[in-house]
Amino acid sequence: MKILVVSNFFPPHFVGGAEIVAFQLAQALAARGHSVRVFAGDASRNQPGYDTTDDLHEGLPVRRVALTHKDFQAGGNDVAHPEVDALFGELLDTWRPDLVHAHHLLGLSLGIVRSAHARGVPVYMTLHDHWGFCFNSTRITSAGQLCHDTSRCATDCRAFITAGEQPLPLSFRQDYIRWQLQAVTGFILPSHYLANTYRAAGLPTDRVHVIPNGIDLQRFSHPAPAPRSAGTEARLRILFIGYMGPHKGVPQLLEALARLPGRRLQVDFVGAGHALSDYRRALAASAPAVSAKFWGRLPNADVAHRLAQADVLVLPSVCPENQPVSITEAMACGLPVVASRIGGIPELVEHQVTGLLATAGDAAALAACLQHYLDHPAQLAAHGAAARARIQAFALSAQVDQLEALFAAPVPPPPAALAVACHGRPHASTFDHVRRAFDAPPFAALGKPGAPAWVPAQWLAPQQAGLLWVADAPGRQAALARIKAYRAAAKPVLLDERNVRLLRQLDDAVLICRGAHEHALAFKALLGPIAISSPALVP
Repeated sequence: MKILVVSNFFPPHFVGGAEIVAFQLAQALAARGHSVRVFAGDASRNQPGYDTTDDLHEGLPVRRVALTHKDFQAGGNDVAHPEVDALFGELLDTWRPDLVHAHHLLGLSLGIVRSAHARGVPVYMTLHDHWGFCFNSTRITSAGQLCHDTSRCATDCRAFITAGEQPLPLSFRQDYIRWQLQAVTGFILPSHYLANTYRAAGLPTDRVHVIPNGIDLQRFSHPAPAPRSAGTEARLRILFIGYMGPHKGVPQLLEALARLPGRRLQVDFVGAGHALSDYRRALAASAPAVSAKFWGRLPNADVAHRLAQADVLVLPSVCPENQPVSITEAMACGLPVVASRIGGIPELVEHQVTGLLATAGDAAALAACLQHYLDHPAQLAAHGAAARARIQAFALSAQVDQLEALFAAPVPPPPAALAVACHGRPHASTFDHVRRAFDAPPFAALGKPGAPAWVPAQWLAPQQAGLLWVADAPGRQAALARIKAYRAAAKPVLLDERNVRLLRQLDDAVLICRGAHEHALAFKALLGPIAISSPALVP
């Protein structure tokens, strides 16, 4: 089987949990005899222009597309890059894979999904976090609170994105995500928590498959961590691996450390992040007796060495985690885990068996868990042994077995989906009225099945859209050129009459609407008869 793996990043650049999973699976599938190639983004050079390079990474052929930080900019366009879609289409046409296995796509382009779908290539997607329905990907609002209502994304986090000359409604971005995900053949969720969360957000149950991320147990075959020094005053060697930011619970960890006898603690922090320097200063001020080292980002081999030198891994996340790679690797090394009781973590860590769980965000509870191991050091070995026994069920070979079975199963056709190309920013009251006419709320996570997706016109080719809505025309010539392209593609064009400057240059081949009610009637009339089928090839 020819399998094309896609990831916004790929080793050796920007290696996080999702990239590790993508790499290990690609290697494992290749070892099973499949022909595997990788298509990935590369922001390491911050080079504009989407140039491509080809290389081999540990035997895997990788085509890398040069990206810039702007491609990943929060609040900008981090979902649709037609230039990347075209490059991906070229690889599809020349290599002709049997299927695509996609991982993280933000910053690269979600358009690769419909590029493959248009060519009859099934797409399977592993969802590693909440990006499909959460603007921040963490379920943490801009105010730092855990989000329990995905319909409030535009209210609690961000109302608009910048994607062109005008700020556009955040719902445009979410509709585009929903429209792309509707063309995915099957979704792979590593935890029951994440699967249930995506189902609640609107992902079709029949396309959701729970397959836990596997781990190469041979990489962590050393029997136990290095021995601790003897005596009641021996230091507890604590290891944190993760992004140095508040969603990982680092502030709570620093507060917990300040509550403990610092002279008995040795703490290693592995990971980079925007708050690293602040955390280093805060720990020195609040817990000067703690022996601490901030390593920054480390290569995988060095991370394994740090695991071998630790007594316990701590992951005090305040955001719901999926299936943290740091936890599975620690358990494979025979380490107990102290972590938050949130998200998919309890599916890995059993309280008082393979580690200890604390309420997320509760520094006192976190300190009590660490104090427990200071008071009962013998339980470190007992919980560590149980952790290693537990993680045997998560062998990488078992994950690959399940993936091969999924890839070989009959492919059901994806549901019909319709996109409306929107030129400019629609009037708020008109847009809300139109969406309600299709029973679509102003903002919905993955939306109502069958509801049209309203998408910025610059993110689509005319062949992909059901019609063009010229809601506003800040650039007259650009609007006229787009109208001409859609009429050439035999697509209906709907024009808000507020764009009076265009009226003199148009004929009755466009439908001109006044007010919210007229717009809703026009959309109903135009979208109802349109036969929704697989889109044409993306240019």
